Amino acid sequence: MDAPDSTKEVEILTGNPKKAILALAIPSMVALAAQAVNNVINAAWVAGLGEDAMAAVGIVFPLFFIIIGFSNGIGIGASSAIARRIGRGNKAEADDAATHAIMLAIVISLILTPILVFSVEPLMHSMGGHSIIDACVEYATPIMLMIIVFMLVGVMSSVMRAEGAAKRAMYILVIAAVLNLILDPFFIYDFGLGWGLAGAAWATVLAESIALIVMMYWFFVKKSNYLRIKFKGFRFRKNTTFDIFRVGIPAASEMMIISVVSVAMNLILESASGTDAVAVYSTDWRLIQMLMIPLMGIAMAVVPVCAAAYGARKNDKIQEAYRYSLKISIIAMIVISIVTAITAPYLTMIFTYSAGSLQDMMIEFLRVSCVFLPFLAFGFVSASLFQALGMGVRSLISTAFRNGLMIPAAFFAMSVGTLTTVWWAVCAAEIAGCLLVGIWCLATMRVLMKGYSLKVESHDDV
Repeated sequence: MDAPDSTKEVEILTGNPKKAILALAIPSMVALAAQAVNNVINAAWVAGLGEDAMAAVGIVFPLFFIIIGFSNGIGIGASSAIARRIGRGNKAEADDAATHAIMLAIVISLILTPILVFSVEPLMHSMGGHSIIDACVEYATPIMLMIIVFMLVGVMSSVMRAEGAAKRAMYILVIAAVLNLILDPFFIYDFGLGWGLAGAAWATVLAESIALIVMMYWFFVKKSNYLRIKFKGFRFRKNTTFDIFRVGIPAASEMMIISVVSVAMNLILESASGTDAVAVYSTDWRLIQMLMIPLMGIAMAVVPVCAAAYGARKNDKIQEAYRYSLKISIIAMIVISIVTAITAPYLTMIFTYSAGSLQDMMIEFLRVSCVFLPFLAFGFVSASLFQALGMGVRSLISTAFRNGLMIPAAFFAMSVGTLTTVWWAVCAAEIAGCLLVGIWCLATMRVLMKGYSLKVESHDDV
C-alpha cells in the first residue's frame, strides 16, 4: 500500500495553529491521563505492600525516568525533525527521519540494557536504597531487562504525533494503561501470581509489550500511517542523525537532570527525615504529575505544530501557537491548583490506607505545590518551543536551571528549618526558574519575529 500524499492530520498540523494545538493537545492529555491514573492506581496497589514498598518505588523511579528520558528524547528530536520536513513538504526526508528515530531507539536499548542490568544493585545503593535494597532490586530488574519495549513505545508514539496523528498515539498509551490496571493486582497479590513488587514491574512490561504490538501492526502490516518506516537498505545518515540528536540528546539529558534532582532530593530527605519523607515526596510528585496533564499535553503539541510552521518559514504561526498555548496553560493550571488545594485530603487518601501517618505530610506538600503549578506553564511551553525550533541546548539549559535550583534551596531549607520549610523552598525555586525561562523564550520570539535568521536554520535543509 502506497503512502498517502497527505492526510487530514497533516492538513491540521500545517493549518490554523490554534486548531492544531487543540487537535494534538487533547488526545495527548487523554493519553497522559490514562498513564497518570495507571501510575496512581499502581502506587495504590504497591501501598498495600507497606511503606518500604512505596519508598522502593520512589527510589527506583528516577532510574526508570532515565530510560523514559532516552525514549522521550529521541522521540522529541524525531518529532521536531519530522515536522519541520513535513512543513517543507519533503515527505521522503520525513520518512527517513522516522526510520532513523526507530533505529536509534533500538541501538540505544541494546547498549543500555546490559549496563543497567548488571549494575542495578550498586545503583540502588547510590540512590538511597541502602535499608530497602532487596525491594529496590526486585522492582527495578524487570524494567531494566525490557528497556527496548519502553524505548520503542515512546519513540513510535512521538513519530505518530509528528505527523499529527495524536489520536493514534493516544490509543496506544490508553491500551497500555488499561492493561496495566487489569494486570497489576493479579501479578502483585497472592490471589494471582503473588510476585509482589516484581509483579508490579512485570505487569507494566507486559502491558507496554502488547501496546507495542498494536503499534507495529499499524506501521508495518496495515500501513495506514502517513509516514513509512523503511528498514530495507537503511543506513545511518550523518545529517539526519545529527538533526534528531541536536534536539533529542538535550531532551534526554533534561530527563536525566530531573532524575538526578529526584535522587538528590531523596537523599536530602532520607538523611533528614527518613524514608517517610521520601515516600511523601515521591508519591505526591505522582499526583502533581497527574495535575500537570493539561500543561504537558499542550507542551507536547507545541513541538510538532511550531516545528511544521518553522519548516514552512511561517514565523507568525509560531508566535500565535506559542502565545495561545501559554495562555490556555496558565488558565488551566490556576483552576487545577484551586480545586487541588480544596480536595487535597481526598486526593491523598488513596495512598495512605495502609500508611495513615503519612497523610498529613502529603496534604501539606500538595497544597504548597498548588502555589507554583500555574508558573510551570512558562517553563514547559517555552522549553517545547525551543525544541520545535531545533534549539535543543536552550531547552536543556532551561530545564537544568529550573530543576537545579531545587537542590540548593532544599538543602539550605533543611539545614535551617523543618520539612515544611523544604516544601516552600521547592515552591520558590520552581517559580523563579520558570519565570526566567519564560523571559528568555520571549526574547527569542522577538528576534524571530523581527525576521532575523536563527543559527539553527543552517542545519534545517539536510
